[in-house]
Amino acid sequence: MKTITKVFTTAILLACFSLTCAAKVDKTVNIKVGTKTRKYKLYVPNKVKENTALVFCLHGTGGSSDNKQPAFDGIADTTGIIVVYGHGENVKFPFFGNMELPGWNSTGEWSGDIDYILAIIEDVAKNYSIDRKRIYCCGFSNGGMMTYTVANLLGDVFAAYASISGYPINEFHLHHTGYRPVPFLHIHGTNDDLVKSQYVSKIIDNVVARNGCNPVPVTTTKSGKFTKKVYEAGEGGFPIVFYSMNGMGHSPETSNTEDGNASRTMWNFMKQYTLDDPCDITLKWRPCIEQEGWAPKSHGWTINSGKTICSYGQGTKKDVDDNANVYYSLQFVKGDYRLTFDAQGEAGVKVALQLSRFSSSNNNKTVVFKDTVEVGANRTVDFSITDKWAEFNIAFMKVNTEDQVTVSNIEIHSYDPNAVGIKNPILSQGEGTIYNLRGQRTNSLQKGINIIDGRKVLVR
Repeated sequence: MKTITKVFTTAILLACFSLTCAAKVDKTVNIKVGTKTRKYKLYVPNKVKENTALVFCLHGTGGSSDNKQPAFDGIADTTGIIVVYGHGENVKFPFFGNMELPGWNSTGEWSGDIDYILAIIEDVAKNYSIDRKRIYCCGFSNGGMMTYTVANLLGDVFAAYASISGYPINEFHLHHTGYRPVPFLHIHGTNDDLVKSQYVSKIIDNVVARNGCNPVPVTTTKSGKFTKKVYEAGEGGFPIVFYSMNGMGHSPETSNTEDGNASRTMWNFMKQYTLDDPCDITLKWRPCIEQEGWAPKSHGWTINSGKTICSYGQGTKKDVDDNANVYYSLQFVKGDYRLTFDAQGEAGVKVALQLSRFSSSNNNKTVVFKDTVEVGANRTVDFSITDKWAEFNIAFMKVNTEDQVTVSNIEIHSYDPNAVGIKNPILSQGEGTIYNLRGQRTNSLQKGINIIDGRKVLVR
């Protein structure tokens, strides 16, 4: 009788244990997105945690969810996170002679792939407890390109990003006009001759300026393995990290990072961040050209040429074979903006400045605004962009060739013309969290401007 009771008790305990510890799931899931039925692969470890993180992994051109690239199963097993492996639809790739292959519409603009990603989040959330502040995106090759697109469009959904062997090229010219600065890690092989390694530095430069990082990286070199560059976060932003892997080709993995595994390195970076991390969502561009040790001239800037004090931004160069459509670029979407900068020179000397928009079909420029201001600190010019998305050139010029003028601390922020007295607020996307204009979290509304879920609230 005791034996029967013991067996019965053991069975009950095992049953209870199975209810509290979700069974391992490794399956293909069909999902309705609009009028289409699409699929993804879901991996849930045996020891999945409550309120756990969710990681999206996006395959390269011609791949599928079955490839499981980047590979995160092992990480899920040890950390209790949930992993989604996306499955791209057939996409026409001009780069491959207009062949249709499974992949991603990584144009930086909204597409059915973005709807698909959002639908997956809701589908997973119906059955599992996920932390919406800790959703992450990473990808290989064309999946890495799509990760850049996700960062551009879903900065209020995904907390951090990582790409291996993939950055926007050719028809997928980089848009970097997103909702907020984002933490981003990029891994690329020095021998990658498909998504060519020689152009990736321009992409990194563009993202560093968009994020307001220090453009002079903290560099670590591991002989024969990698060079790691950490572009440290400036005020209101997040860091950008770039690994240049010695001898690595076009690959979804490498064992030569500090962690001995590329996916582990991506996870260790991404997991540091949540959507509760405060940042300045108004920050759109801070190039830090005055940073000691940085040579802006070798990073796409024209410096001290004739009347030009400094100038940045190239026009549209679609499908240019010799640079894979990768170039230094200044980009904005429709909205109101505020440009601030410091101009140093003798009292009374003036600086001319001009913002010009490039045509979408050629390099012709249309002036958005031009102005002339006296030298001094915190010079301010407000302007509006009427295009959905466009590329621009900004130029600071001497009025007279003999004038001695320097320009520094250039910043561009989105700007609410109806808000009074707000300058560069540090905002949080945390649900129900309250911040003051110094970026400090508070327990209650304070007199003056408060930031609640990214909205400005005035308390009199």
